[in-house]
Amino acid sequence: MQKKMIVLLLLVLLFPALVFGATVGKISGTVLDSESGDPLPGANVTIPGTTLGGAADVNGNFVILNVPVGTYTLKAEFIGYRAVEITEVRINSGLTTTLTFDLPVEALAVEAISIVAERPLVNKNATNAVRIQSYEEMKNVPVRGVAAIVALQPGVVAQDGQLYIRGGRADEVGYSLEGANTRDPVYGNDLAAIIPEALEEFQVQAGGFNAEFGGANAGIVSRSLKAGSDKYQFSFQAETDNFADQGEQFLNTFSYGYSNYTLTASGPVPGFNNKLKFFMAGDNQFQRDRIVRFWNGFDFYHADTYVDENNFPMVTEVFNELVPDGIHSPDGNIPQTMSERWTGNGTLVYDANPFTIRLGTAVSWQRQQDITGQHNQLQSPNLFARLSNLDRVGLTDRSTALVNMKVTHLVNPTTFYELNINAFDSRRKSYDPLLGDNFYTYWDSLSNSDAGVTLTNWATPLAGNPMVIAGFGMTVPGTPQNFVKGRQNYISGSANFTTQWKQHEIKAGGSFELWKTREFHTLERNIFTGMVNNPDQFREAVAGDEEALSQVMFGAGWYPTYGYDVFGNELDDEGVNGPRSPKYYAAYLQDKFEISDLVINAGLRLDYIDNDDFHFEDPLNPPWNAETGFIEEDALVLMDPDVTVSPRVGLAFPATDNTVFHVQYGKFVQAPRLNDIYTGQAFYQALFNGGNFFSRPVGFGLDPEKTTQYEIGFNHQFADNASFDITTFYKEVNDQIQPGRVLVDFASRAASYNVLQNGDFATTKGVELAVTLRRTNRFAGQMNYTFSTALGTGSTPFSAIAGTSANNSTPSVVQPLNFNQRHRGSVNIDYRFAKGEGNQLLEELGANLLMTFNSGHPYTRARGAFGQQAAATAGVITDSRSRIPVEAINASVTPWNYQLDLRLDKSVHFGSLDVNFYFYAQNLTNRRNVINVYERTGNAWDDGFVATPEISQSVIAAHGGDAYIAMHNAINLNGNGVNYENNYGLLLFGAPRQLRFGMRFGL
Repeated sequence: MQKKMIVLLLLVLLFPALVFGATVGKISGTVLDSESGDPLPGANVTIPGTTLGGAADVNGNFVILNVPVGTYTLKAEFIGYRAVEITEVRINSGLTTTLTFDLPVEALAVEAISIVAERPLVNKNATNAVRIQSYEEMKNVPVRGVAAIVALQPGVVAQDGQLYIRGGRADEVGYSLEGANTRDPVYGNDLAAIIPEALEEFQVQAGGFNAEFGGANAGIVSRSLKAGSDKYQFSFQAETDNFADQGEQFLNTFSYGYSNYTLTASGPVPGFNNKLKFFMAGDNQFQRDRIVRFWNGFDFYHADTYVDENNFPMVTEVFNELVPDGIHSPDGNIPQTMSERWTGNGTLVYDANPFTIRLGTAVSWQRQQDITGQHNQLQSPNLFARLSNLDRVGLTDRSTALVNMKVTHLVNPTTFYELNINAFDSRRKSYDPLLGDNFYTYWDSLSNSDAGVTLTNWATPLAGNPMVIAGFGMTVPGTPQNFVKGRQNYISGSANFTTQWKQHEIKAGGSFELWKTREFHTLERNIFTGMVNNPDQFREAVAGDEEALSQVMFGAGWYPTYGYDVFGNELDDEGVNGPRSPKYYAAYLQDKFEISDLVINAGLRLDYIDNDDFHFEDPLNPPWNAETGFIEEDALVLMDPDVTVSPRVGLAFPATDNTVFHVQYGKFVQAPRLNDIYTGQAFYQALFNGGNFFSRPVGFGLDPEKTTQYEIGFNHQFADNASFDITTFYKEVNDQIQPGRVLVDFASRAASYNVLQNGDFATTKGVELAVTLRRTNRFAGQMNYTFSTALGTGSTPFSAIAGTSANNSTPSVVQPLNFNQRHRGSVNIDYRFAKGEGNQLLEELGANLLMTFNSGHPYTRARGAFGQQAAATAGVITDSRSRIPVEAINASVTPWNYQLDLRLDKSVHFGSLDVNFYFYAQNLTNRRNVINVYERTGNAWDDGFVATPEISQSVIAAHGGDAYIAMHNAINLNGNGVNYENNYGLLLFGAPRQLRFGMRFGL
């Protein structure tokens, strides 16, 4: 262990890193004589409670560097003058806060003067559009969760549970916490779980960020946690919607079994003379039904003949067995869709001037009941089919852990450096609730019997075959679930040097991230039947025989597995089947020049991207051995790391204290998702053997994706308490991932194959407007609006997979992207009585109203044959190869969406105990917003199947006629859209009304 710690410390010292920039800001300003306006050289400016401060120069100017994000009091003192304090000074990450101290002579003032600072409405030194929200600013908004607040910012689009920034794909958004990267390089999503009450602030930089930031092409969402307070503070908060049983209504809406409990504590650690301070937050969130959706229940009963849409024969088509109890689902709620999460966030800061040590951590554990069958084709993956197997719904566990340590040394008041070490681990596992990790026994009749489930025969068990009723398959009770797991972790370090030289703030740093990633997928039934049919081969495989292992591996299915052997044990071998270890390094140099009427922020960033990837010397003749089924690893060509230099420059022109222009230009580079690169030998065996359609292929030797962006903005304070910020942007994205097809040489033993390659490109442009009203006469408000156009050759890496499979064509014409919402905005109005205002009832009473709106997103009207798909899918075209567009790609647009959210709260005090009672309603009017539509009809209510007799007539006749139509109408239509969700994984409508009540106690 001691040896490992020494290696870890050496890594910190030898490999500097700064992937996502600092979590500190800067204070600059002037100290003047209040009467004459003359500067006061040598005046001392400090931040009480810290060791930070600075002295004014001959012109009265001072600078304080390395100020952690937060709210502070600043104090200026000079001999012969009264001290002046400015309270409530807000420090933002990476930005400069400017102050002016006017000190009166002692004869003119009796005591120290205290002034409450107002947050400036115009930030004169920002050279790009930076959207900043503190916890205090977002705590009254009637939504919960950082992602929901981020979605309100200009330039950000939220669609189908994903965030898109300025027309970039969802995986082009970077995420950081406490300066550490939390973006999953495999899938491109955010891995950190953050408690809102633990957040000091977050920033959204929608492109145009400085050279110190990297690893993201579209934008960066950076978060900073709170630090410990000078005095002990505690809070407890609880909120719930548990006011009705499942399927029952309360105030004309449903309860989703939601509850959330949050505890925070902060203060000094005893025995350290107020130099060591802690902050910690713990959170538990539970939802009985996490699929918050409009859902119309149904009741089907058995009758010997068709009576009506609720009464008809409940007899299975395959086994001719009666389902005497019928099929039932309540209104409003989806059973067995539980989710529970435990989260912990915290910081520990030791101020040992001139050194500061800051430790930050974010951990989480989550368990949820699965909705779909993951990859198991024997487990019907839809909300209807699972109703017959609710006692054996699969579980998924996820955990994340981030630990960050930063050591800062203040060399002198104008120079400091910091060293940073981060460790991150993310794990997930999906499994059967009865047999857990023993996936090779999922189909063993003895193991199932011990768990209380009877399988009729291991070779052809009743479980695993669908119960088909009037064409609609249901999972046989007792059918096992599937097993999937994965793990990603990294170690990164950082060093950052900052110095203020005259008007130049010069920063330099470098970066490394050392990842290791693993994925495991298998077909559990194949493993078990192979073990029964070929026990000797299985024994040899367990003993390590390579040929036997390969046969067992190929029999287990072609789903991507690497870093684990076929039995789910971690491998540390090198090669295709071993864990993959991408490495990312970077270095940057940044100069921020600030004078009264000009700010220049110029920098260079160097990125070194090693994806631990390979390609083929001759793609037309891949080195695949048809006899063994393996890629010959000795013939693979390792990819050289990509080295890219990205210039960034931003200028701000503060015309007055109330007006500033800014211009920004930059180049950005990002590694492709590792999920688009990594897989194992079993996948390659199926790929090159031919005979399969791979809708999600992988790439060989993919290059990084590159973006060039231009931005012009204007920020103006047009009244004492109001300002607006308008920004226009244009960017070009190149080398995005797209599908292609390789037609192999005639002499090759491999079949022609689908592949991912660089080639998609996009152009996006738009205008962002933000209007801010600082609290005036109890009102405060914010209005955000974005108009944008996002055009590209592909919305995802797999958009054109059907076309490329059919004719080897690649898209070359830009079309509106699927997530292009031309108009998007929000209006937030907050009205509240302050302490001491109004009567006893009105004092500290507040209301917050949020309206959001957006135009629809593009889609393509299409038709297609029914093909070899299940009768239950009806009008959905399940195979993209049979889809025929009837218009230009993405020529149609879904309807506009509108939503109102409301929060009411009231604070009361019992001595030192503060209590806040609150209520909030999301989608107050219960508006049914259409967010997706069927491509045959262009609406969300009808898939067009019954109305198209040439494709539906024979299907209806073969599956019970009126009985089929009755089930189709109740399950797929009527707003439920099970067939649409099953095929696309998306909902047709937005969330219904949700009502939540809560209380917060603070000491």
